[in-house]
Amino acid sequence: MFIFSLHPPSPPKPADLICMSCCLLIILAEAVSNNAGLLLIQPHSLPFTVFLASRHPIKITFYPLSTIPFCPALEQGPVVIMLASGPVGVLLALFVASLTYSFSKLYAARSLIWERQKRGLPVAPNHSFLFGHLLYFKAALKSLPPNAHYQNALGDIARQHFQHEGCYYIDMWPISGVILVNVSPHVATQIHANPEMSMQRPPLLPRFFRPIAGGPNLFDMREHEWKPWRAVFSKAFSAEHILSLVPDMVDETMVYSSTLEKLAREDSMIHLDLITLRYTIDVIGKTILNAHLGAQEGYNALADCMLSQIRWHQANADVSPFEYFNLIRKTVHWWNGRQMDKYISSELTKRYMEHKADIHGKRTKAIIDLVLQTYASDSHEASHAGSSDSLDPDFRAFAICQIRLFVFVGHDSTSSTICYIMHLLNANPEALARLRREHDGAFGTEVKELPSLLKSQPQIINNLPYTTAVVKEALRLFPPGGSSRAGKSNVSLLTDSGKSCPTEDTAAVFTIHTELQRSPAYWKQPDAFLPDRWLAKPDDELYPLKGAYRAFEIGPRNCVAQTFVMTELKVVLACLVRQFDFTPAYEEFD
Repeated sequence: MFIFSLHPPSPPKPADLICMSCCLLIILAEAVSNNAGLLLIQPHSLPFTVFLASRHPIKITFYPLSTIPFCPALEQGPVVIMLASGPVGVLLALFVASLTYSFSKLYAARSLIWERQKRGLPVAPNHSFLFGHLLYFKAALKSLPPNAHYQNALGDIARQHFQHEGCYYIDMWPISGVILVNVSPHVATQIHANPEMSMQRPPLLPRFFRPIAGGPNLFDMREHEWKPWRAVFSKAFSAEHILSLVPDMVDETMVYSSTLEKLAREDSMIHLDLITLRYTIDVIGKTILNAHLGAQEGYNALADCMLSQIRWHQANADVSPFEYFNLIRKTVHWWNGRQMDKYISSELTKRYMEHKADIHGKRTKAIIDLVLQTYASDSHEASHAGSSDSLDPDFRAFAICQIRLFVFVGHDSTSSTICYIMHLLNANPEALARLRREHDGAFGTEVKELPSLLKSQPQIINNLPYTTAVVKEALRLFPPGGSSRAGKSNVSLLTDSGKSCPTEDTAAVFTIHTELQRSPAYWKQPDAFLPDRWLAKPDDELYPLKGAYRAFEIGPRNCVAQTFVMTELKVVLACLVRQFDFTPAYEEFD
């Protein structure tokens, strides 16, 4: 047992406080290395606090002073006792308590990496006790263009050091924790095939999505909360129902086409991504919310606040500790969130009243209409009278979060993919010519007749094999994001070389799609734009390796809206590629 008594002089001098702090650090290091606890006592008649520092989360217990000799903490092993009194004692106790907690978490993260290294498991290089891999990761980020997504840095580390393993550990504490980074389809298959991992998101994910969605959503919900709602939205996003939404997609695409035609006549340089963002938000508004947002025509509270939210919610900000203290960023997020919630809440009320008035079910059913239908049915069964004139507050809050999520995910991934496709087609004129020939054959050569044709025969959009191949190849080269799952205490993953990597105590298991889908270990000509690989026979060397294409992920928590996205992208290509040529203007822009 370590017993340490400290009585600061009165009044204490700065040198005394520095000396006491150094002594406490030494005692603390010795105590933690012996798996000790830390007992902080303020000797007054008031209750005092017991802090137990270990590899486990901090535990706080209160005891009256008279019970010190019988404190149960003394039975748990070596204990450091600090006696301090007065204001200095209180401040010192708080300081050491926070220091103890931080040091214990730091030591736990570092020791986890040391244990993995001793076992010969893949660990990112240049690990340090004080900074973990933060400085190494910062250097990896600096090697990329400004504002490049941090997933690219994680992928580069894998390519440089772990091509034969397919995964590795990286210590990012205190930003997140120890992460198991995966770039192998074989490891990814193990993840989604394991029932204990396939449906459980990591605890750190809600922190990222809260400014976007405003609360729990289909992307970060715990498994027991997510399952029933996934079933509801799976029905809403079924292939049959998505085809019924094609006319709405066509209408918004025509507005997009008119905007591009006007800009083309002006013969000026444009920012395609900004124009496309507003188009995809309009599509989401019409098909998800059954509302005409008019984002392509001017200001809209939902569209513009979401665009602002995304600009302020840069992914790399979450790996910078200084962003936790960015009050401007937090204020903008709060304001945008209030405006989006207010707008969506008003639209939900309108849709609900329209749903109640639609006795014969003749209204066009957007995604939210089917969700409201399920809600109304459940409410009727619960109350035996479907006469409620207002939405349940809990359901309203939940629905708002889901719509905000769909606006974000739908517009960002789809608009980015549209821009990438146009760029790739410009760089590959043979693919563009072949795509146009397929459209001529499927739709006829009268481009002006296409909108009417798609509205009357939406199923024809599924008869475009080469168009589908172009979209999938663009999504392979430029996937919208990665995927993450929570580590489990009893689950290990085998690397490509056969090493067993425990997922226990990891903050997340993170699959990097940008590297996995371009890795030469799993793809032939990985950086080439080759739509034919999606039309190849199994005996062709271009035939994709099973599990290596994960643009929408695989398994029970795959993208519920993937059919919607693929349909929208094919509608856009059908309406645009025969009308416009897109030429990069980077040199002119510079």
